[in-house]
Amino acid sequence: MITNLNISEQALSLTEDQFTVLEDIKEEYQSGMAILNTLAGPRVTIYGGSLVSNSEDAYISIKNTTESLASRGWGVVSGGGPGIMTAALDGARKGGGKAIAFCINIPGEPQLSHPDVTMTFSQFSVRKYLLRQSDAFIFAPGGIGTLDELMEILTLIKTHKHPIKPIFLFDSAFWNGYMEWFKKILVLERHVVYTNIFDLFIIVDTPKEIVDRLTYEK
Repeated sequence: MITNLNISEQALSLTEDQFTVLEDIKEEYQSGMAILNTLAGPRVTIYGGSLVSNSEDAYISIKNTTESLASRGWGVVSGGGPGIMTAALDGARKGGGKAIAFCINIPGEPQLSHPDVTMTFSQFSVRKYLLRQSDAFIFAPGGIGTLDELMEILTLIKTHKHPIKPIFLFDSAFWNGYMEWFKKILVLERHVVYTNIFDLFIIVDTPKEIVDRLTYEK
């Protein structure tokens, strides 16, 4: 709703390009939501780096985590790229569950072709919204994209735009330095973040910690 603005009706009209973008966004929201509705049970979204190799502990652990969750009726949602995303989706299939890949075209990054359901987005914002429509979230080691997703969901929770749900930061060796900077600089030195931000997530090191927590809460 637009209020208290002296804007002419002509100024509020959309260009053809703007209208096309809005139609694309609407179509992507509708298709993505319909895909999510194919998961009958609870679902978990996995975030993590595309550059994590299949020989790394994080890759193996995420694959084991989603395999265990899938065997317990959880659906798995992730991006459609390599690394942690592949681990999450492969684990879900191995556990007999359903895997959804929400892809986006990124130059130089191959996409998967074998999840149960795949959708490729043109709009990052729509994809990010749909990835957040889960009952739990696991953040494995990753780069800027992973950190961006984590900061966004924490911001939305803190501003009451997203419900509080279980958030796991997997691999303490990866996350502890980041959290130390958070505490020392943002909280204690600069006072730009409240200390209760740390109540919104838990740092874990094993698939069992995640599975036990989610199985209990389910």
